[in-house]
Amino acid sequence: MEVAGRYEAFDLEDSADVGAVRRRLATLAAAAGLDEARTGDAALIATELASNVLKHARRGGAVLGVLREHDRRGVEIAVWDRGPGMNLDACLRDGISTAGTRGAGLGAVARLATRYDAYTPHGRGSVVVAAVFPNGPAPPARFAIGAACVPFPGLPVCGDAWAAHVGGERVTLIMCDGLGHGDGAAAAAAAVIAAFGAAPEDPLAAILERADRAARTTRGAAATVARIDLASREVAVAGVGNVAAWVAGDTLEQLVIQHGTLGQAIPQIREERYPFVPGARLVMCSDGIKSRWSFDDHPGLTACHPTTIATAMWRDLSRGRDDASVVVACEAVR
Repeated sequence: MEVAGRYEAFDLEDSADVGAVRRRLATLAAAAGLDEARTGDAALIATELASNVLKHARRGGAVLGVLREHDRRGVEIAVWDRGPGMNLDACLRDGISTAGTRGAGLGAVARLATRYDAYTPHGRGSVVVAAVFPNGPAPPARFAIGAACVPFPGLPVCGDAWAAHVGGERVTLIMCDGLGHGDGAAAAAAAVIAAFGAAPEDPLAAILERADRAARTTRGAAATVARIDLASREVAVAGVGNVAAWVAGDTLEQLVIQHGTLGQAIPQIREERYPFVPGARLVMCSDGIKSRWSFDDHPGLTACHPTTIATAMWRDLSRGRDDASVVVACEAVR
C-alpha cells in the first residue's frame, strides 16, 4: 500500500477566503476522482470549517491536501487558528451552525467526512481535520499516517516531499528536503521520492544510495528513511542531511541522522534501531520546522490523529522562511 499527499496553504481572514478554500477543495476533490455527491460534501465541509475559524478566532488558516491511501484517492482539509479554543461538544450538536449559515456545523462535518479529528485545548487555539474519500468501506489500516507539507510562503510548489509504503506489519516512510526552495528544490525532492518508490522495501541504506544517484542531476537534497516494524517493536532509521526524526513514547528521543547531501556527497550510510512501544509516534520534520520542541507544550495532542498532530506542529513550529513539513506515523487504533 502506498500513502502520499500534496498540500496547499491558505490564510483565513475574511469571507472571501472561505469561498476560495471551498472552491479549491471542490476542484481538488473532482480532480481526485470523487463523484459529484462527495465533491459537494467536500465543499460543504470546507465552508463549515473555514467559517468556524472566522467565528471563533477571527483569523487562521487552512491546509488542503490531495491524498492517496490504499487504492483510493481523496482530499483532506485541516483548519487552524490561535483563538481561545471552542466547546467541541456543543459545536458537534446538530443544528448548531458554525457561522449562522444553513449548514449544520461541525456535526455535519463529522458525519460527512471519512475521517474527522479535532484538537481544541482551552486557550491554545484549534486544529480541525476532515478527510473525504469515496463512500464505502475502507481496507483495514495497520498504521495511521498524516502530514503537513507546505511550500515556502507565496510559492506554488514545495521543495519538501514525503511518501510511505505499508506492507503487513511494517511501514517505511521517507521525507526529503530539496536544497533551497522553488522549482529546483521540488525537482530534487521528486527525484528522491521516485527512487524510494522503485523499491520501498529495500534496506534503508540501499534506498538512500539509490536516491543519491537519482539526485545527481538535481541541486541535491536531504532525506531520512524510517521503518516501523510492529512485529519486532522497533523503528530503524537512516538519514543524510537535515531531516530530523524523533520517537515520542514515554519520552521524546531524537534519532541519529548523518551529515551530507544526496546527489553531492554522502557518508557510508549507517542504520540505527530504536524501541517502538505501543502508543509511540514517529515524527519526521524538515528544517523548516524548529528543532527544539516538546509535546509538553501541547497537552493531549499525542492522542489525536497524525494529521492533527502534524498540522498543530507546523502551525506552532514553522520558521516561516522555508518549505516546512511534518510527517507523523503510529500504529492504528483497532
